[in-house]
Amino acid sequence: MRDRILSFLSERGTLADEQAVEYFLTQADPLGAADRLLRAFQDPPLVITLEDIQRAVAIARAATDRAATVRTRPPAPAAAFAIPASFRETVAPAADVAEDIRVLKDITGHSTCEGTLADFARYFRHRFQTIARILRHRPELAGAMEIARAKKLTRDTAVIGIVTDVRTTKNGHRILELEDETGSVSVLLPAGSSLAADAIVNDEVIGVTGRSNDRGLFIAKSLLHPDLPTSKAFPGTEGHLRVGFMSDIHVGSRTFLADRWAKFSAWACDGDEVARSLRYLVLSGDVVDGIGVYPRQDEELVLDDIYAQYEALASMLHELPDHLKVILLPGNHDAVRPAEPQPALPTAIQKLFDSNVKFVGNPSTVSLHGVRVLAYHGRSMDDFVSAVPSLSYARPLDAMREMLRKRHLAPIYGGKTPIAPEAEDHLIIDQVPDIFVTGHVHAAAVGEHRGVVLVNSSTWQAQTSFQKMHNIEPVAGRLPIVDLHTGEAVLKVF
Repeated sequence: MRDRILSFLSERGTLADEQAVEYFLTQADPLGAADRLLRAFQDPPLVITLEDIQRAVAIARAATDRAATVRTRPPAPAAAFAIPASFRETVAPAADVAEDIRVLKDITGHSTCEGTLADFARYFRHRFQTIARILRHRPELAGAMEIARAKKLTRDTAVIGIVTDVRTTKNGHRILELEDETGSVSVLLPAGSSLAADAIVNDEVIGVTGRSNDRGLFIAKSLLHPDLPTSKAFPGTEGHLRVGFMSDIHVGSRTFLADRWAKFSAWACDGDEVARSLRYLVLSGDVVDGIGVYPRQDEELVLDDIYAQYEALASMLHELPDHLKVILLPGNHDAVRPAEPQPALPTAIQKLFDSNVKFVGNPSTVSLHGVRVLAYHGRSMDDFVSAVPSLSYARPLDAMREMLRKRHLAPIYGGKTPIAPEAEDHLIIDQVPDIFVTGHVHAAAVGEHRGVVLVNSSTWQAQTSFQKMHNIEPVAGRLPIVDLHTGEAVLKVF
């Protein structure tokens, strides 16, 4: 366990002295205690001491006594979706608060790719260089060498590269092919080590420390992902404004849940304190079922015209309260190019909606009263679930945490997620969000990762024939709601 603790801390850019390690070993969950401690630091020290631990514990105890308001509530248990009393406190109606939306990052109007070989080379070069700069902030990688140079040395070195292949040997070792702009190297992750169990996928950028042997194989001692800083406070608005999240409405499908939507609409128009505090509604893609998205889709449609589908959605959104501003981004069923990043819906479709709907691309980063929201439809979850055995459609937050660890929404190129080779990789998570939202998998969950509120939006479509074939049971009619003042997240059931 001692080695596991030291490895855990090293992977997160810090070390611990002997007394600190002994403290962790006395805890019921040593790794959990180490993780909680790291979250308590804004910037963890290079070497954690027992005094650091005692100080962090004292601060945490004082914060608990004060019932600090800047926090993220953990997700509610699956069987208990009651909104807590603290979330229902009387607040100023959202209708009294002026709109404050700024689009910080969006491909719309900025796409330049033509699909040439030069576009692909430029795209991957930008990905590598951007994420490598993030990795170099880690103490272990500050002096990382070019791969071509590190291969010639027999002492401990550090390298940063993009993963071009991952394979497992018959003895259980994992071999990574790592490449930078100077060359490539085979990296050995020994069987039985924590490194061999790490969730590594093709085309992500990682850092590795270790040394080359006489056969040119780089033996890894530690593996580092760019990940987020170890802790982050939620910025918080002045008042208790709330934002709701939806996706995968699939208007036009025979399995669209019109009755659930009617309940939501009635609640939003004449509901309780929570409804009156709802200022924004983010729709994270697949708002309509589309046309020709999959074979024989026409047999499952009640509206077989794409414009009719969007007209129906526009009518539904028009019935919502005027103060509820809608932010809409596309998904793989919508009428835009399938390749990500996707621009906003075309002007001809936007004209079907009233001015209360703001159209953005997929993904987009939007500021709501200073709170940074990263919204992504989430199609890359198909690739994550296929590539990483521990991930599942039923646990979307796990895949979202991997995206944040890798600082990339869709690292795997050439899989199920089509990606356009733009001049810049718009799927890199270069700025840390306050809220990260996805959809796509027809689940519903709220949680957190290193201070970032995680939301997977629920679907408003019942089980389809495809889902029946694959034994997928959607979690429908849930509305995740986040308080922009505290970061507290809840699920409202309809």
